Amino acid sequence: MLTTRLRPRLADIARAAGVSTMTVARVLREPAKVSAKTLATVRKALDATGYVPDLVARSLASQRTGVVAMVVPSLASSLIAEVTQGLSQTLARHGRQVMIGASNYSADEEEALVRNFLSRRVDAIYLTGTSQTKACLDLLARAGIPVVQGGNYADTPLDMAVGTSNFESSRDLVMHLVRRYGGSIANICGTIAGNDRARDRRRGYLAALRSAGITPPDTWLIEVPITMDGGKTGIARLLEYDPPRAVFCGSDVIAAGAVFACLRQGIRVPDDMAIAGYDDLDIAAHLSPSLTTVRVPRFDIGVRAAEMIDAAIGGRPVAQLRVDMGFSIVWRESA
Repeated sequence: MLTTRLRPRLADIARAAGVSTMTVARVLREPAKVSAKTLATVRKALDATGYVPDLVARSLASQRTGVVAMVVPSLASSLIAEVTQGLSQTLARHGRQVMIGASNYSADEEEALVRNFLSRRVDAIYLTGTSQTKACLDLLARAGIPVVQGGNYADTPLDMAVGTSNFESSRDLVMHLVRRYGGSIANICGTIAGNDRARDRRRGYLAALRSAGITPPDTWLIEVPITMDGGKTGIARLLEYDPPRAVFCGSDVIAAGAVFACLRQGIRVPDDMAIAGYDDLDIAAHLSPSLTTVRVPRFDIGVRAAEMIDAAIGGRPVAQLRVDMGFSIVWRESA
């Protein structure tokens, strides 16, 4: 049975380390501002006493919890993992921690998460994309805390935005495909409802075809789950009609499933059907044939979002409230 002991206080840590309580507080909140020697001494004392900061008490006194909330569409996506890594690593250097919730691509679930996070007095919120409900945006506007909408570049964000133009990147890739393969290009994308990234990639695809005077048939506009099975399903639906010469997939995961489906059907990629994806996941370079795709600086998006959040929380000016991180097209064997 655990015995009840008094929680160690800052004064206890300071006495054990031979420093002031202010120095201990600085180690806990802003370790980057403390010398390496003092940092090591205080952390040794923290470990020895088993000190755990009382964040509730701290938040009551300072109106800060040191916690930043992050709402992502899915915890199963490696795309999100890279953004999360950049965000959390950067915030940790400033003594801040990240609390994560998954909305499962539901705007209503995202709104519920935001309500929950605000009730826990988080210092800032990172949202994935720009498809929030009006009620969610109103909540955030009233909360008065820094908000970054990330992943999809927004001209008019609620507060701050950092990401890539999913529209422009998709349009540019498809325009290249049109020049190479003509107008016979289909699009297999993730479910568009509640997903502004999928919506803008579809918009970019359509804009590229329109610029070439092409209107694709409805049978070439396919929405599937963002899985390899989704790619397989998309190819099967395309093969029910006259198959296109090329396919732009709204994610590398879908594109990988499409490549495997073509190989099983005896369809040569790219000789019979070219396939391109989006995201440049690790699998893209290792597929056979390797996958042509759009590369997005996901880790750097997380880093930049964290820097914007830290500056805003600290009352420092944010150099840019809207940051377009750009993209590049990676040409490989599949197209």
